[in-house]
Amino acid sequence: MLRRLLNLVPIKHANVSFNYADAAVTPNVGVLSGGPNASISYFVKPYVAAQGMECLTVDVTSNNETDAAYHTIVIVRYLPDGCITGLRDFKRNGGKLVYFMDDDLMDASALETMPDKYVKRIKSTALAKRRVIEELCSEFWVSSAYLMSKYAAWRPILLRPTGVGESLVGASRKFSICYHGTASHQTEIEWLVPLVSELQRRSSNAVFELFGDHGVNKVYRGIPGVAVLHPMSWPNYLAYTNATQRDIALAPLLPTKFNAARGPTKFFDFARMNAVGLYSKVSPYDGFIRDGIDGVLLPNEREAWVEAITSLLHDPEKRDWMASNARKRVRDIT
Repeated sequence: MLRRLLNLVPIKHANVSFNYADAAVTPNVGVLSGGPNASISYFVKPYVAAQGMECLTVDVTSNNETDAAYHTIVIVRYLPDGCITGLRDFKRNGGKLVYFMDDDLMDASALETMPDKYVKRIKSTALAKRRVIEELCSEFWVSSAYLMSKYAAWRPILLRPTGVGESLVGASRKFSICYHGTASHQTEIEWLVPLVSELQRRSSNAVFELFGDHGVNKVYRGIPGVAVLHPMSWPNYLAYTNATQRDIALAPLLPTKFNAARGPTKFFDFARMNAVGLYSKVSPYDGFIRDGIDGVLLPNEREAWVEAITSLLHDPEKRDWMASNARKRVRDIT
């Protein structure tokens, strides 16, 4: 019934579904990209919002289909091969196509000093697609006066960077949660994946941080609000945690022979970051951490961890009290 009412024309291509609807009925602008990025946050979203329209990201790397309907699709920087036919159909059915560019992606000479991998991507998804982009799009947006002048033949609209929504400083309080395990904690890194996924599903105002290589990044990159940092040397980690504060720090420890020999050193790392530590209720933490006073001891059950984290995020006084107790105990020990 709803589809017939809106006169939607479903278009499916390359695992992305575009639905066209008249702007008077559904004022949605679809932003075609490989996921959220700075270009969208600083330029595209604020401009679209200023026109009184809603900006919805169409992630071309996702296999998820959507029932959202758009009257306009904005191609941000890159045009994937698999979307061209679908975009042509979208345009033929009445949709408007816009191209946004915030770097000089259409001049090979401007890429001479760039890394080869980056150049290859630009050439294949932007420079080589220029003719198709110009054929498809009826409007062009750029981010600088330089681009506006250089590509004057497009008669582009100049977008100014604007702080709005998630890009606005202090727009919303983000809680910081971290897990600082090394490569020797691969079991815990994998154990945390569904836990972090569920946590981020429940809370949109938490940022989760951990260390890892490309493999770890690949596993976690589908979860919103996750930052995977490169491993650090001890002096660099010490300096980093001295300059960094976190709300909650996690120390799960699963039963392995290697873990049986671990010490409670994470307690000191967490105190240095002024973070409340959540620890597995096993040695070496059980008997060292004063549960509910300078840390929290938990069974190795993910739901228990999610509930404990969620509870602490909503109780700043308790977090501050336990973090203060942990710092005082470190001073007493030393």
